[in-house]
Amino acid sequence: MRFSLCYMAPMALLAISCSAGTSSYSEAADTTTIAVADSTTFSNDITSLNSPSRKRVRTADVRCRVSNVFNTVSALEHVVAGVDGIIAESNMQNYEVTVKDVPYATDSLRRIQLYTPVATMTLRVPAAHLDSVVHTLTSMATFIEFRTLKDEDKTLSYLSNSMKNDGPKSPAVKPTPFTNTVEADAYRDEKHVTETDRKIANMAILDDVHYATFTVQVFQPQMADQQVIVNPERITRTGFGTQIRMALRTGLESIGALFILLIACWPYLLLLALGFYFYHKGLRKVLRKKLTTL
Repeated sequence: MRFSLCYMAPMALLAISCSAGTSSYSEAADTTTIAVADSTTFSNDITSLNSPSRKRVRTADVRCRVSNVFNTVSALEHVVAGVDGIIAESNMQNYEVTVKDVPYATDSLRRIQLYTPVATMTLRVPAAHLDSVVHTLTSMATFIEFRTLKDEDKTLSYLSNSMKNDGPKSPAVKPTPFTNTVEADAYRDEKHVTETDRKIANMAILDDVHYATFTVQVFQPQMADQQVIVNPERITRTGFGTQIRMALRTGLESIGALFILLIACWPYLLLLALGFYFYHKGLRKVLRKKLTTL
């Protein structure tokens, strides 16, 4: 037992030191990121439009027809992974155009379904590799519906946020006869939130500068899917012998129902018979008197 504890103690110390090192590294990385987002210094002169220090955000949007949607999407995903990009969204779907059923056999149908394969992708690639990724897609296209490339300069927005955060700090607000402690705290909180929002906005600009957004829409010509299915009318249709048995049974049930109805109406039938009897008897008397008078 002592032997195992002697070996476990150095491992525990090593794990603690590693976790502490990771935590310090994460905190240092966060501090560096925030410092960069607030920096107003640039390594090059930004008066030139082509200066590397400018914060340029690049985007691309392409819609095209390809011969095979699945192969194109797979190739793009492979290319993006090769340039250390990420696939923010990848969606493939078949849009149904029409469905038609035609006779195939006595008990089956051939179902023909026309559909259009469509895929949409949102890719984040390093800005330096955007042109090569776009060229990879357009080289596989058989028809390009549109291709849009944008290069938006966010340098002034970035400088505005940084200079506002690096400006002279206003003196601390102290409660006065006209302001209380709650109002002073609310002012400090609002100021902190505003500065934090500027830092986050600059971080978003830096992220968009380093990674371009590439929106892809690809489709291919209509395709037909054929399958043999069961004819529901044939399967659900009753056999000839069963139809005869059901017809005989229905006739017997109808006769039985009529007989029961007659039994239920026997008082009315009795009154009808008596009326007919007396009417016939009176008619015979009238006819006999007429004959005697003649």
